[in-house]
Amino acid sequence: MSCTRYLLEHLELPVYNGSKSAEEFSNAPKLKRATPLTDIHRHCTLAEALKFIRTFCGKTLGDFKKVIAVIRHPYTLEYSYYRHIQKPHILEKNRNNPYTAKLAKADFKTFINMSGYHRRNHPQESFFLLENQVPDSLELVRFEELSTTFPAVVAPFIHEQANRTFPGLNQTNYATDIEEHLSPEIKKLIYEKHKYMFDSGLYDK
Repeated sequence: MSCTRYLLEHLELPVYNGSKSAEEFSNAPKLKRATPLTDIHRHCTLAEALKFIRTFCGKTLGDFKKVIAVIRHPYTLEYSYYRHIQKPHILEKNRNNPYTAKLAKADFKTFINMSGYHRRNHPQESFFLLENQVPDSLELVRFEELSTTFPAVVAPFIHEQANRTFPGLNQTNYATDIEEHLSPEIKKLIYEKHKYMFDSGLYDK
């Protein structure tokens, strides 16, 4: 969400915001400059995004100088999601969903085994691969380096008055808290779930 807000506020016009909540975003004063497109999933894959864009304006991947995707270490990705569903307002939101409630009360190992992916059947790599390849125009930005790398990557595309300091709104790194949960067994389970992210060299076990 921090990345979304940064782009909507600072990109040169025209700017489009594609998500079910795009109109809600456009109510924020600094984000009114973006045109909301509400008929696309906020967590869409690159393939889905390109299909939508082709229908919307006829552009293809080759028409874009840069495509950016943010990735996160599978250890903290899993743990962050685990902690997220335990937040009081999320528990309240899911009070009629016994499966999610059960996951929130489970230990970390059970959560990893039962939770699947944040978007069903979609591991991280499914969001940025095309025909099992990373496109040449796509740059992967690590969540762990977000505050420095993201502004640098998008710098050529933002307007002159833009604030080049990334806001860093997401503070859920859990760098210390997670260590007590990462037993060898847990690491193995996460590896099996996120093989591509490790085997491709994007992250180290």
